[in-house]
Amino acid sequence: MVYSSTVVSKGRGRAVVTATGMNTEIGRVAAKLNESKDDDKTQLQKSMNRMYIALLIVSVLSVIIVLASVKFKVNYDVGMYAMTAALSVLPAGLTTVMTVTLVMGGKEMTSQKVVVRKLKVLETLGSVTNIFSDKTGTLTLAKMVVIRFWTLKEGYFYVTPNGLSPEGEVYRTSGIQTREDEEKTNQGELIDKTQISPDITSLIQCSALCNMSSIYRHELPETEDDWVSNGAPTEVALQVFAHKFNMGKPILEESGWELISEYHFDSTIKRMSTLYHSNQTDQNVVFTKGATERILPLCTHLSDSEKDQILQTVDILAAKGLRVMTLAYRKISTGKYDLGAYTREDAESDLDFLGLTGIYDPPRPESRQAVLEAHKAGIKVHMLTGDHEITATAIAKEINILNENTMSAETIRRLVMTGTQFDAMTSEQIDALEELPLVVARCSPETKVKMIEASERRHNVSAMTGDGVNDSPSLRIADVGIAMGKNGSDVAKQASDIILTDDNFATIIRAISEGRRIYQNVQRFLLYYWISLSSIAVVVLVCLAVRDPEGKSIAPLSTIAMLFLYVAITPPASALSIQPASKTIMLEPPRPPKESLFNREIILDTLVYGQSAAICFVISFFVPLYTIGNGVGGVNCDSNYVEGACDSLYRGRSSLVVAVTFIPLVIMIHCRSYREYEWNRDGLKKTLKSKTIMGTLVFDIICLLLFIYIPAAAVKGFRMLAITWEWGLVIGLTLFYIVFGEVYKMLKRRFLKPMTTTLVEINV
Repeated sequence: MVYSSTVVSKGRGRAVVTATGMNTEIGRVAAKLNESKDDDKTQLQKSMNRMYIALLIVSVLSVIIVLASVKFKVNYDVGMYAMTAALSVLPAGLTTVMTVTLVMGGKEMTSQKVVVRKLKVLETLGSVTNIFSDKTGTLTLAKMVVIRFWTLKEGYFYVTPNGLSPEGEVYRTSGIQTREDEEKTNQGELIDKTQISPDITSLIQCSALCNMSSIYRHELPETEDDWVSNGAPTEVALQVFAHKFNMGKPILEESGWELISEYHFDSTIKRMSTLYHSNQTDQNVVFTKGATERILPLCTHLSDSEKDQILQTVDILAAKGLRVMTLAYRKISTGKYDLGAYTREDAESDLDFLGLTGIYDPPRPESRQAVLEAHKAGIKVHMLTGDHEITATAIAKEINILNENTMSAETIRRLVMTGTQFDAMTSEQIDALEELPLVVARCSPETKVKMIEASERRHNVSAMTGDGVNDSPSLRIADVGIAMGKNGSDVAKQASDIILTDDNFATIIRAISEGRRIYQNVQRFLLYYWISLSSIAVVVLVCLAVRDPEGKSIAPLSTIAMLFLYVAITPPASALSIQPASKTIMLEPPRPPKESLFNREIILDTLVYGQSAAICFVISFFVPLYTIGNGVGGVNCDSNYVEGACDSLYRGRSSLVVAVTFIPLVIMIHCRSYREYEWNRDGLKKTLKSKTIMGTLVFDIICLLLFIYIPAAAVKGFRMLAITWEWGLVIGLTLFYIVFGEVYKMLKRRFLKPMTTTLVEINV
């Protein structure tokens, strides 16, 4: 049997009334989307642009320095030297490595159930300081079930939960026990569901008919019965509740209930209504459900003491973590109903209170641990929900957004607000708060936008989750907009930066961890590039002092040799771009959003590693140059090789090319960690298992042998000669550089305060 939900009814000559103001609501959303900022440049992109401009300026200055050293008297050799100097500071291959890093990061995100719509957001994820999350379906399972209901005359009832299956016993209870006790002992008086009072009957009818959801039994291939739902989780829970009394919507409609009109749920008034006609009694009935504070003022037949009793009961149910839904109805005189003379305000007035339902949505098992991980990573988690304030507080305590062990009762009260309270505050009042509320109940889409704007004014980096059309403005203006893949609307997905395919809060934490890893790797391979290129640039400029007999400067590397070195140093950079995350990556505070790529430690590493590498390169070039002979004996050796006169220069170049090929591999291994040893047992295992490193080493050796020992390639192409004992010199320099790097890391650990491993203490 299929239980379906009828939205439109054409019987009895009645037209269906749709929700008013739909165009206005869409217009408001569109206006906010147009007003929202969408800055295309991230901090990393801005830093990279500044870096490229600076390197271009340095490249031009290097050319000018080379030309000025010969008083701008340019020939072929000087021109090649100037080109070599220019190339030595330009990071060829950097854009390719950066693109591959982001693409691979996006691919890894996909395996973590995150679809990345904008690659640039991978950088921003590493800086997230605040997460603003929905409750239902993100922090909870969205498997709602009614386990409580209450009426003024008959008190509390407990309904045994059974998922979507419309089966379960109903007990009359004297009060509220814990869910665990009731599920184990079924305390209370078992009632006959076929013998219920008219009040409870009307409450169940309201649950079924003021409802657009449906449930049906699905026959699985293995002949196992299962129940499937369609609709909002809250409405599904109420529909299942009604089915347990054999009064589901299809059954009631078959028995003569006919839909006249529907007044859709409106987030601003937090209620919905339906108008039905009963053919059995020939009556028109308005059924209404929604937030207690929005329904109770419409119930005009309640005394003040009854209203107080209802509000007290709402607080009791909400304190158990239940979403409380208030139900009411109104019988309208029989006869033909003139829709044109009846507005929504008229229909939703003079209501009779029916009762309360308590809906439980269990938190995801992984939510509490994910929230704890966020706190350890220095990230504050805010829960924005449409639930009652007490319900939201209870769930927040359960998943540790609010921690009763570390927070006083006064602090918890201060950190919990309703959307109405928050919206009533001015920007100045919000900015004066010690911190933004961690829980906002009865939250509207406008509240979310205001929260993001307040967070931005505090210079936070915010991630916002959303699923509805009305959430799209907050998703757009957030630094990271996160849409729900299962239950999210297409508009929300289009406004987002990433989409969670499992709608799970824990996935957000994994995405942030991946974002931090990606940024960390970007810093690693940029550091590698800066060390390698700066050291080569130093060598090129230092060698301006090397002159031929006519006093002209001699380039330490030919232009074609420089191009080969670009090829040789790029694969190690790509290996750094896919390094696994460090063990402490989620124990570190968020990276400051305005932090430059050139932080103190990066600059220090560039100078120390770069200058020490430059010294090794200079030694590898100068020792052969001045050991075999007394420097450069020939004139214009690049364009006119003279055997004997140019040999020392050509062998010095060969020695330098070998050094500039091997030592960057050592630099890359040092750059895998800023402070930890990499040339120990574990590090060597990692190195030997790296296909990129070992493949690059083999490739480089083969190329060096071909380029150095084949005369045509060596002399005419690379302007080099075969070397012998120089191999020992280069290997010695490489071993020295390995030891030097490890000693430098040891000194940093001992004397330099850590830049990124200080844990952030926050009051959670």
